[in-house]
Amino acid sequence: IHSCTSLPSFHSLLQEHRGVLAFFTIELCHLSRRAQPLFEEFAHDKNSNSSPVAFVQVDLNATRSAAAVGIEFGVRATPTFMFFVGGKKARLSAGFILVYEIQGCDVQQLRMQLAMFLHPVHPHLALSLPALDLLGLEPILFKWVPDFDAMSKKLRSFLDSATTWFQPFDTSLSKVDTMLVLFGTMIPYVKAFHTSQCLPLHPLFDLWHDVTSSVSWNMPEDQLFPLLDLWRLALLDEKVSAWCADRNGLDSPLGLFLSKACKWSSRKYLLTLLRMLSNAFSNRGLGWKILLSAQKNLAILLEHTLVHEDTDIRKSASSLAFNIFARLQELRIENLCKGDEDGADHLEMEISMTLLNAEWEASIACAVLAAIEREVDGVIVHRQVAALGLIVRFSPFIDHLLQLLGALHAQSMLRNKFGNGGNWNMTETACVLWQEVASNLCPPSISV
Repeated sequence: IHSCTSLPSFHSLLQEHRGVLAFFTIELCHLSRRAQPLFEEFAHDKNSNSSPVAFVQVDLNATRSAAAVGIEFGVRATPTFMFFVGGKKARLSAGFILVYEIQGCDVQQLRMQLAMFLHPVHPHLALSLPALDLLGLEPILFKWVPDFDAMSKKLRSFLDSATTWFQPFDTSLSKVDTMLVLFGTMIPYVKAFHTSQCLPLHPLFDLWHDVTSSVSWNMPEDQLFPLLDLWRLALLDEKVSAWCADRNGLDSPLGLFLSKACKWSSRKYLLTLLRMLSNAFSNRGLGWKILLSAQKNLAILLEHTLVHEDTDIRKSASSLAFNIFARLQELRIENLCKGDEDGADHLEMEISMTLLNAEWEASIACAVLAAIEREVDGVIVHRQVAALGLIVRFSPFIDHLLQLLGALHAQSMLRNKFGNGGNWNMTETACVLWQEVASNLCPPSISV
């Protein structure tokens, strides 16, 4: 623990350490005395874990010079804990973990914030990115409701054209049973949900899986898009998305659809798949399950759809990329807050460990960057730049990503694209976002 008695020595500590926790106290303050053992405990943990955070104690009554430190940073009560990153007092911005000044001795709050602060300090933690913050982390959803009668007619005609019928290993539904469930239960339920009608109290979602598996096995991919569209709508119902979240991998209808996609898939299949997956991220648990079970397939899908020749496919792929990293952003922020405390959610920790894959993240960053360079539609570019900003901002692989972005000349590419003008039809906020990502999150070009 550093003992600071003057403003110059305090500024020197801020310059020498990436992260600083300052404990402003007065010797006679009983709350300060209560907080002292906790402060010392975390300082000891810091030394054990080789944290880059410096712990500094300032007794405001020790000297006039020490009191000047408190005046400089607006200390009005003791004890006060202040967090500094990169020499600057951290700031709270739109709910992100960017500022903590704590007054008093709330032990639970102190433990949570100090545990978070003992993690290696992210170089972007102190950045002010108001345009990126303004976006929020709510997923982009596709809520358009089609003509259900036309959808049913299309599906029925496709099913009627199937001359043979195989029963997958995971279901025993015949063709007749499949059609009974599909047209008698599944479509009526989704239609009722979207037209505010009464819903069954105990819908048999397991049968929906069986129907999806049977149809997927017996119909060509280019005839599956009406079923995909039905699932796109169904996932907006919390009951359906929660049920999907309880299923894993290929045992989930979403995993089944995703596994069938490739770069040669039909336009209708890819477009509806991307929109369905985007809607899946309306449910937090389902979004995480998709990330856990289908990382590789998601990356492959995005790599070829972000640069697809079809504008609607590129827009939907950009929305999916944004949704993926919006959910990851939430997870990373929450895990930073929880640290290793006993109450931390073990599922979140499992996801965090599984998703910490630098190559996977780098591959999607490269795909998004390539898409931005080629894109000519302002709305799509806006979504892609937002996705890139979320990828880079709090990535645990930031050193790897910054080196990659520097080698790919990301900053100069973004600036040149923006500087070339063109009828982007972008809002002022979108333009500011572009500049934020280029100037604050992308490093200068490096030679390799």
